[in-house]
Amino acid sequence: MPSRWRRIARRIRCRNETPRQPQRLRDTEDTRRTQPSVALCLCDCISAFVSSAAGGAQCHGTDLDAHTEIELKFLVPAGARAALAAELAARGQPRRAWRTSAYLDTPDLRLARAGLAWRMRREGGRWVQALKAARGGALARFEHEVLRPDASPDPAAHADTEPGRKLLALLAEAREAGLEACVRFQTQVRRLTRRVRTRGAVVDIALDEGRLTAAGAVQKLCELEFELVSGSAVAMLALAERWRARFGLVLDPRNKAERGFHLAAGSPHPALRKAALPGYAADAGATAALGAVLDECLDQIGRNAIGLAEGDPALRAEHVHQLRVGIRRLRSGLRAFRGWAVEPPAELVDGLRALFAALGATRDRDVLGSGVSAELARAGAPALALPAAVDAPDPATLVRAADAQRLLLAWVAWRAALDPQAPAPDALKRLARQRLRGWHKAIAESCRAFDELDGPALHELRKRVKRQRYALEFFAPLLPRKAAACHLQALAAAQLGLGEINDLGVARAHYQALVARDPAAWFAVGWLTARIAEVREGAREDMARLGAVAALPR
Repeated sequence: MPSRWRRIARRIRCRNETPRQPQRLRDTEDTRRTQPSVALCLCDCISAFVSSAAGGAQCHGTDLDAHTEIELKFLVPAGARAALAAELAARGQPRRAWRTSAYLDTPDLRLARAGLAWRMRREGGRWVQALKAARGGALARFEHEVLRPDASPDPAAHADTEPGRKLLALLAEAREAGLEACVRFQTQVRRLTRRVRTRGAVVDIALDEGRLTAAGAVQKLCELEFELVSGSAVAMLALAERWRARFGLVLDPRNKAERGFHLAAGSPHPALRKAALPGYAADAGATAALGAVLDECLDQIGRNAIGLAEGDPALRAEHVHQLRVGIRRLRSGLRAFRGWAVEPPAELVDGLRALFAALGATRDRDVLGSGVSAELARAGAPALALPAAVDAPDPATLVRAADAQRLLLAWVAWRAALDPQAPAPDALKRLARQRLRGWHKAIAESCRAFDELDGPALHELRKRVKRQRYALEFFAPLLPRKAAACHLQALAAAQLGLGEINDLGVARAHYQALVARDPAAWFAVGWLTARIAEVREGAREDMARLGAVAALPR
């Protein structure tokens, strides 16, 4: 692990972490005597900020009601399962239950594609029907449960809710197409639950062990869930961090429904998560808009992190790429809202920057080992051993490590503590357009001077183009659709050309390092130099087009 990443990781460790006890975690009344703030075991740098949220009954940024659940899930390493179960059973009388659930959907999975999960569950001697849907962010989900007399599902039981009406409409459309909902997969789970009272929150901690079956395939389940009963979501996250640190838990943004539907579709591994546009109202305040941007970026980061930790090795390179894109977008989002909303502690930003750099060595290696090497071989280059990667840790090991997991959970906590009603500048739409116009003006000037730009200047232009593209996506709800689409199209084309120039430049530097011990590497250096010139010539038109795009309206 690069030394800089280790230094940053040490900086975001909690200095006031409750000492580990040999037999059990201190998460009940003992914790209340020793815990200085609800940020215990998160970052010192955010403890004061999140302490103010400890007494709140809501998770900031979420409209809590009777149908909202606030929860967080972790994968449990095989070696920690027994100790974790013993910890849950150490005090009081934990609840034990055997749950069998059947998840229903149409043959074309239109409910899952719409973000709905419809479930029938056998709990003891009763049947419980539930409908779940996303509520935005890493923690909140809609949940509506009704008791049923038997195992027969009744979608009309959810008709008084908005997701329920959506369910009925989707099922009606499916029937018109000759499709009926049926069981797509099942789970059989042994659940051990303990209710914990910690400072600022009451939390149910549940260990689920069992299996998921779909289309003849079986997948083991072993996960720990934290569900907020009352109090502050940030306090729940502080509690979760203590358990994460004790048992080496790995944050997993997927729920059982997602895992089941992927397994039913023949894909047992976590899916790639690419960037998407954030959603918020055009009249939203700056903090609420930033919250939506953070939700989008953190979801991309978290899902590709679990993709690296548990995913298909064949998709490792793409998970690394998409995780780094998520980090870059998050940092760009903070820059886009700078001065209009509260900023995160520097340690959190530095931690992301260090994680980005640690994954960068792997990304460079992937670029060399895939496209560039293949192109050189087709050009007749002599066989060469690739230069040894410097400080390139295994990315799966990197994201599973305690330092990375602590960082990810700290970001979730900081996001949960944001107050959407915080004072913000008026006329966010006007300010956003003004900021975008200023950045576009600087980019256009560089585009017009494209032929004179040297390597460092090209690299700087590439970074500005990326940041502008991300900012346009983040401010999309505030912009005229046609003008924004025109800008995004020009920026995407420019970014593609500049990105290829950058990748070729990185490859040339690596092969240049081989020349001293293997003169045959000169072939690669010469070919890459010529290729860079060729790509640069082809990018000139894209740069001219970007430079000529009209400024956004005021």
